[in-house]
Amino acid sequence: MSDKKKVTGTGGELLMHQLVAQGVEYAFTNTGSAEAGFFDAFLTVPGVQPVLLLNEALVLSAADGYAKAANKPSFVNVHLAAGTRQGSGQLFNAYFDGTPMVVTAALRDNGSFGDHNTLGASSGFSQMSTVQDVTKKRWEVLDPKGIPLATRRAFKEAMSMPSGPVYLAFGSPALDAKNVEGVIQAARPLEVPETPRETTISKMHDALLNAENPLLLVGPDVRTAGAGREILELSENYALPTAVGFYDYGAFPMKHPNYIGMIDTIPEGGYDVVFCVGYRQNTRAGASDEKFQDAGTIMAIGHDPSMLGSTFAVDLDVLGNVRNTLTAINGQWKPDHANLQHIQKRKQALIAQSKARAEGQASTAASRATDTPIHPEYLGDVMARTLAGNTMMVSENFKAADHLMPFGYGDNDWSMVRTYGGSLGYGPGSAVGAQLGAPDRPVTLSIGDGSVMYSSSAFWSMARYNLPILTIVWNNMQYQTVRTNFAAWGGNMADQNRYPETFLGDPEIDFVMLAKAQGIDGMRVDDPSQLEAAMKRGRDAQAAGEPFLLDVRITNVGAGADQSWYMPRKT
Repeated sequence: MSDKKKVTGTGGELLMHQLVAQGVEYAFTNTGSAEAGFFDAFLTVPGVQPVLLLNEALVLSAADGYAKAANKPSFVNVHLAAGTRQGSGQLFNAYFDGTPMVVTAALRDNGSFGDHNTLGASSGFSQMSTVQDVTKKRWEVLDPKGIPLATRRAFKEAMSMPSGPVYLAFGSPALDAKNVEGVIQAARPLEVPETPRETTISKMHDALLNAENPLLLVGPDVRTAGAGREILELSENYALPTAVGFYDYGAFPMKHPNYIGMIDTIPEGGYDVVFCVGYRQNTRAGASDEKFQDAGTIMAIGHDPSMLGSTFAVDLDVLGNVRNTLTAINGQWKPDHANLQHIQKRKQALIAQSKARAEGQASTAASRATDTPIHPEYLGDVMARTLAGNTMMVSENFKAADHLMPFGYGDNDWSMVRTYGGSLGYGPGSAVGAQLGAPDRPVTLSIGDGSVMYSSSAFWSMARYNLPILTIVWNNMQYQTVRTNFAAWGGNMADQNRYPETFLGDPEIDFVMLAKAQGIDGMRVDDPSQLEAAMKRGRDAQAAGEPFLLDVRITNVGAGADQSWYMPRKT
């Protein structure tokens, strides 16, 4: 049972006491005067470190990165309704990913007196309306006595399956109120039964054991549950070809023989059994969303009911901690099952395909080692070979070579932090949060040049808090993902090889200067022969406790790679 205690103080102090009881280490924030009652409590109630980021989108992305790196809920304070809206793109990402997060802001009355408040909700609308489609739950708190209870409830909701961000709007008078008495008690998530139904587990085991052409599809719930060992055991026992979700390269070790690729790059059909473990589908608003239509049996386990059977139907499912379910299935395995001919045959085929893929990747990287500008495949290869073991990589770069990185579940393997919601500007703030959430791990931010400019003021926060983050900018002066999508769409753009507003040169952005202006050293790399030395310099700065930036000039790839056109302004 968690301890209870009564405290007396301002509304802001009661909120701070509740955060301390909850084990909150950091309050990610961008300050605002309407929240003065909360900020004043930092001076009287020790235990929580404020972390300042210079706009609300950075605040939300930092909290997301922290929650994913530390595997615990994060706490946010932003400024009124307008500040809440400023962070809404990154709150969308957190909601899409199911990140446990408590987001707070002050609230201004828009009815008792004037109804045209600066930064407040518009007349006739609630501040809740600004977040209703990007939060799990939301509340207004007007009575200061309710601050501890409401905050405790918010953490309980954020942590309980399905996890996700929640929102609390505190009336400014409630935060400012004095001599308020409240009961402080930490929240805990609702308990999920540990043992799934035995008949369901037996059916899942039988389906996997007898499958001729199975597919194991792994998603982020495996990392959240700490089920790396269990998913490896399942994949290896049953010799399951294993794929990951949309750019979710950290979900399963890509060097493992059973790994076959990302879901978007493998054959769509032909599987007799498909087993989705913690998979969160990125749908595309088309008929292709209904996957695996020719599969004989589709099974799914996960933490979020909306991710189980809501698009493509499933035949067997378990809602709950995936680690418990995987442990139960693995418990059905017997050593003599490994002698089954179809499992032996599949195991050998997986070893062969893994070897061929590794040889192909090595050959491609070697063949690109002298390309100028630097080829993305070579940059990825050098990063994988040169950066520190146990790296936590924050990735915001869809066209990078993340598939070459040594992600895995071992003590020295890398891990990945990213968002799957797709709202740009996530990476720099998330890296700040990830480093705070995993202070003993080297954190590298791998990011495209276009994404940097959404949130480059995070460099200031890296410098202020002495966060030794190595930032690697994949700089091709393009919104390359958009350009290649435009090319696939076709039309006049493809015919003329002109892709409006995807070229980011003229003028070129000097990312080294941008970082130095905010207290971070860095260097530009153009020559592939200098890349490995530059990477080692960045790694050494990181090991010395200093942030560092590498601006790596890379070549464009894909359709339209040779174009630098943009529509000039008419004068």
